[in-house]
Amino acid sequence: MGNDVYIQTSDGKRAEGGGNYFRFAYTALPRTLDAMKNFGMLVQLPVPSYPELSTYGLAGVDLRPGTKYDESTANRVAEFRTAYQAVKDASETVPTGIPRYKIDSNDGFLVTVAEITAALATYDAHPGVAIAEMPVGDPRWGIWIAFLRQAQAHGGLRTH
Repeated sequence: MGNDVYIQTSDGKRAEGGGNYFRFAYTALPRTLDAMKNFGMLVQLPVPSYPELSTYGLAGVDLRPGTKYDESTANRVAEFRTAYQAVKDASETVPTGIPRYKIDSNDGFLVTVAEITAALATYDAHPGVAIAEMPVGDPRWGIWIAFLRQAQAHGGLRTH
């Protein structure tokens, strides 16, 4: 059990190749989140609400794979899926860091380049950054920071 983190390309697809994947063991994620919090990289925002199926006149049965729809239902399913994805892709206009819930969950929230940039700028400006990546404490911290920098150069990341 844990979280799988994938870098995505600027067009929203999962980046191919080595170095575009990071795995947090269930027991390791809290340490990383604490370190990110201590460096000022995280922001506490409420987890957004997903749209309700009933708002679109749908029920769970309507989203089963392979279901054939009439045109009206197909349009409502498409509208629901668009609204659902918009919640997963949403971000603040001017982010000041990475919302904790985006890393802490496995719902596939998009951590945007702007959010990563803000988090890394705060990290790089921290007085303790010079020793943060030394091989003491959590040896994966430096790898995580390098992964964030790579995600910043692409299209962000998603945690599943």
